[in-house]
Amino acid sequence: MTVEKNNIVLIGMAGTGKTASGRILAKKKNMLFYDSDEMFREQFGDISTFFDRYGEDLFRVEEGKILYLLSTKNDSVISCGGGAVLNPACMSKLKERAKVIVLTAETETIVQRLKGDASRPLLKGDAKKNIERLWQERKALYAKYADAALATDGLTAEETAEKLLSLS
Repeated sequence: MTVEKNNIVLIGMAGTGKTASGRILAKKKNMLFYDSDEMFREQFGDISTFFDRYGEDLFRVEEGKILYLLSTKNDSVISCGGGAVLNPACMSKLKERAKVIVLTAETETIVQRLKGDASRPLLKGDAKKNIERLWQERKALYAKYADAALATDGLTAEETAEKLLSLS
């Protein structure tokens, strides 16, 4: 039995526009919208506080539970946290029912978009250096899981959603 791929999953680094453009895309396609980071915050509170208190390992366990739940949804646009690709079991499950699109942006674009955002524990300190390090660690995984890619530099969330329409 073939599973219908009726979801769109957005992956990529923080600041690439997954949530903002995903929300617009879902409206345009008359689909539900889910954001794994928002769901995490609803359940556990601030991600940075959770990281400080419990560490990244427990965060990834709880994030994995949310991603697994999202993999069971239908007719949905799903925005995944930047590190979702670190969970191969969940990514494989998500990919079974979705077209996966990686959103990318240059480091400088991400730095500008996230300026003043203290909610990203892995970007604390030298944001530019941390973004570059995370990109190096994750870029092969983004490529592995993505069915398509879209660079969002210079695009508004609305423009990104329009381009996503043609990719989905």
